[in-house]
Order: sequence, then structure tokens, then C-alpha cells
Amino acid sequence: MERPVRNRLKSNRGIARAVVLLIIAAVILAIIVVLIPTVRYYRDQSQKIGCATALDSAYRQYINAYLASGKGLTAEDAKEVISFAMLGWDDLCPGGGNIYIVKDREKGEDLYRLVCGLHGEDAKQRTRLNAGFVLDTVRDAVSAAREKGDPVPESVTMTLNGEELTVIRTDAPVALRRGTASTTDYEGTVAFYSVVGIGDDSGSSGQRDGEVWSFSFADDNYCAVWNYRQSWTGDAYK
Repeated sequence: MERPVRNRLKSNRGIARAVVLLIIAAVILAIIVVLIPTVRYYRDQSQKIGCATALDSAYRQYINAYLASGKGLTAEDAKEVISFAMLGWDDLCPGGGNIYIVKDREKGEDLYRLVCGLHGEDAKQRTRLNAGFVLDTVRDAVSAAREKGDPVPESVTMTLNGEELTVIRTDAPVALRRGTASTTDYEGTVAFYSVVGIGDDSGSSGQRDGEVWSFSFADDNYCAVWNYRQSWTGDAYK
């Protein structure tokens, strides 16, 4: 038996309403997809400006303490002064960037300046500073394991510029030659390390088994590679 016309109209209206709702949902999703890059851009710009403002204030606090000291300040002194004046150190950059104290060669041998590992203007310098921080953290983790009599860690996880980074132990050095944006093998920020006595050619280097022998680090832009014999190399140092 054929359905009454009235029921068919109700059914059609229901279907039409569902179609309209699906179209609205699709339009909203499309708008969100389009807006995400824009929102991220303005968020990143806001964090960059906030970082520059915070570092400028922190530097002025350091200079005031430097002038008042009459004898200069060490990097440790500078960090202590800034941490006290700015009510902390790790959150100076609103984007979570690591803050480094480096020698200011242009202004004098005993003066320092602040560089953000996320927003610093010199990309090569950022790579070098971040790589040095990661290597020091790996060394500390390996040393702590050796002191406890534990095996050398298969990996070391840390926070770098507000993001989690896991450094992988390898049996042989990883040959990174450029930033990850220029290679198909890796993406983002990556790091690897090897230790004496596990896949190394240390020979009579004087290092003890279990100490870090080689280290490779790369971000989107550049790479920094370290080993016991050659110290730092990579395109971040060219």
C-alpha cells in the first residue's frame, strides 16, 4: 500500500534537514581547516614578540647588576640575577624556548647576552646552542646511569624548546649532513648518540667504556655533529 502523502512530506523534510545540517558541518570544518594556519601564525608571532620583550627586560636587569658589581659577572651570576629579577628562568620565553647565556664578543669579553633557542635570529647559532644543551643532558644521563651501575640508556628523553625530544642511542654514529627539511630520511628535530665500547673506533682515546663517543643533532635548518676526536662539525659550524 502506498504511504499517505502527508507522511512522505514529513520524511522528505527530515531528509532535507539532515542534508542541511551536514552541509553546515562541512562548511564549519572547512573554515576551521583554513583558519588553523592563520591562528598558528599569529600565535607564533605573539610568542616571538613576547620572548623578545622578556629577554630585553631580563638583559636590562643583568646590565644593571653588571654595572653595580664593579667587577663583572660570570654566566652563573648573570643567570642568578635574571632568575631573581624575572621570577624564574625556564618560563622567560612564552613559547617554551630554551634560554642561553652566551659571550657578547661585540661588546666585550666579560659581557653576555641572552639567546632563545626557539626565536633567536641566527638559525645556525640556535642549532649550535640547542645541540650543546642536548649533548650535555645526554652526558648527564649516561653518567648518572654509570654511577648507579645501570646499563647505558637506550634513549634519553628531555624537553627542548617546549617540545619533547628523545635522543636515540645507536651502535654507530649517524651521518647527518644537513637540516631535516633538506633530507627525506628525517623530519623535525632529531638526535642520536653512541658510547665508547659500543660500535665506536675509540681505540686509545682515553675515554672509559660507557662515555659518550659521538653525537648527531639536526633541526629543520642545520645539523651539528660531535665526536671525541673532531669536536663539533656540521653545516651549523660552516
